[in-house]
Amino acid sequence: SSGINAEWPLRPGALFSLVQHTDNEVLTDACWALSYLTDGADDQIQNVLNSGVAPYLVQHLGQTDVRVLTPAVRAVGNIVTGSEHQTQAALDCGCLSFFPALLQHHKESIKKEAVWTISSITAGTKSQIQAVIDHGLIPLVINALETGDFNTQKEAAWSVSNMTVNGTPEQIKYLIEQQAVRSMCALLGVRDPTIVQVLLDGLNNMLETSKDECEDICRMIEDCGGLDRIEELQKHQNKQIYKLAFDIIDKFFSSEDYLENEDENFNFQINSTEQQLAPEGGFNF
Repeated sequence: SSGINAEWPLRPGALFSLVQHTDNEVLTDACWALSYLTDGADDQIQNVLNSGVAPYLVQHLGQTDVRVLTPAVRAVGNIVTGSEHQTQAALDCGCLSFFPALLQHHKESIKKEAVWTISSITAGTKSQIQAVIDHGLIPLVINALETGDFNTQKEAAWSVSNMTVNGTPEQIKYLIEQQAVRSMCALLGVRDPTIVQVLLDGLNNMLETSKDECEDICRMIEDCGGLDRIEELQKHQNKQIYKLAFDIIDKFFSSEDYLENEDENFNFQINSTEQQLAPEGGFNF
């Protein structure tokens, strides 16, 4: 491939015309070539962008032929792993408008590549994250976190967690409103320590940035069984995981305010249960 890279700046016109070809076999080869050329350092990605080929490549995200679509998604995904300006160049070509279909694609491998691409964009600037939100992609990413196969779920975990690191408090609040907490907690039991850590980081960031809503998020985590899982993770053999789990419990679930409110809720539940058990008109002794 070093031969291709060395020659590439000398003949950008070759792929420029091939990526506009009408024959799908030619298109497939051209898109694979672009996926190899973009799989590297930022300067390699820049060579591809400088050739002017990106708008034509992005159009192939609408392909029905999976042979062309697969390398096209990979190449665009590679471009957005570059600098924030390179990511922006892909967004300026309108790539996000193709993602509602890609994130719901019948082929799991396409869906996985699409979620991986989103994870690179949510690692970008606040305005790039906003573009993902504005295209209605967050509910689809959360759906992938819930229902995708494990490789897709892993990319979705990164997408969501990156957003909690790089997003504004409003963007993170939107993520929470889209039921991200429940889906994140559901995956805390997986065997992959990297993903467990990514999810714990995301939940920790949500709690850190939520301020007034912190208690509501604590309750969401508890109601969906997440607190039990986080408590269990305090026994994890991975040092970073058990420390992060301990810190979350210590910081957010051990305060007197939180425990007092829990007691009030518990008493309320007991009282309402007693009321339900009493027959109308009270007991007759």
